[in-house]
Order: sequence, then C-alpha cells, then structure tokens
Amino acid sequence: MLQKAGFSRICEGREEITDEKLPSIWPHHWSDGEIPYTFNYYSLSPKRLISIVKKGIDYIEERSCLKFREYNPLELLGKVNYTFLFYSYSDVLESCCMQFFTMPYGRRQVLITPICTLPAEVAHTTLHAMGLQHARRSRFSPVLADAVLFPRKCKKQMDIKDLEDKNYKRYLLS
Repeated sequence: MLQKAGFSRICEGREEITDEKLPSIWPHHWSDGEIPYTFNYYSLSPKRLISIVKKGIDYIEERSCLKFREYNPLELLGKVNYTFLFYSYSDVLESCCMQFFTMPYGRRQVLITPICTLPAEVAHTTLHAMGLQHARRSRFSPVLADAVLFPRKCKKQMDIKDLEDKNYKRYLLS
C-alpha cells in the first residue's frame, strides 16, 4: 500500500502528482485508491439512499482509479482514527454541494438530499467529503481533482484524454 509520505507519479504528458497536491485532509490509507464507506441504515429511505449512492460511486469509479469498498458500519466504528465516508439521506431540500465533516479523520458525513440524486451530483458531493473544495460557482482545481481521482496508476489514466473531451470535467470538476 502506498503511504502518503513521498508518494508521487507522473501521468503521460501531464504534470507530476505528489502528496503535496492531495487535499491536506487526505488520509494516508486512501492512497492505494480504496475508499471505505458505509450507509446510515436508520435514515429515512435506506433503500433509496443505497440505490442513489451506488450510482454515484459507479460514476466516479468509471472515470478514475478509485475503488469504493462498502463496510458494515459497526466494523468501521471500531477502527481508531480510520477515515470513511458515511452516507445519509435527508428529506430536507438542500443543495448537495456542502461539507459536513469537521475532523481530518473518522466519519465523514455525506448528505444525500432529494435535490442531489443524479450520479454526477452524488459524485460531486462525494468528492467534497473526500477533501476537494472549490469557491462558490467555481470548479474543483484540476490538479487536486487529478491527485484525488488518480492516487495510483491504472489503465484509466492513459484513457483520460478521451474522457476530457466528454463530460468528465464538466460534471466532476464543476
């Protein structure tokens, strides 16, 4: 597993990505590209939540080197200083472009609302929970987004030029 310290790679024809380009709250155990997550099974609509989130996760996985791994919530709560995404559903009509976690480790709340149900919107709010931020009405930094979406080498990095011409940057970076 790659540790955050000293981690770097070079994309073909692109800028070198180093650990300094990852968000400051990026946990070292995510540098292998596996992102742990779980669901709030006590939320209002757990089946709807799972369906919506899995589509959003698939959206990210199809466009990056990341792999999301679902865990039992009790298993994750027993790990000390272990960072994971915690998806919850709310019937409150709020934007899905918001941040809920306050610590760089532990449970990172990802709130899915009725306004935030498209795969690209779930992907966007997931990237916020993973540490990517942007100014209001601005896009994510392409350098930071690249560091987060491609923390390790995979075939998809070579195919990224094809994706750049499509909706990749439009949805994930906006």
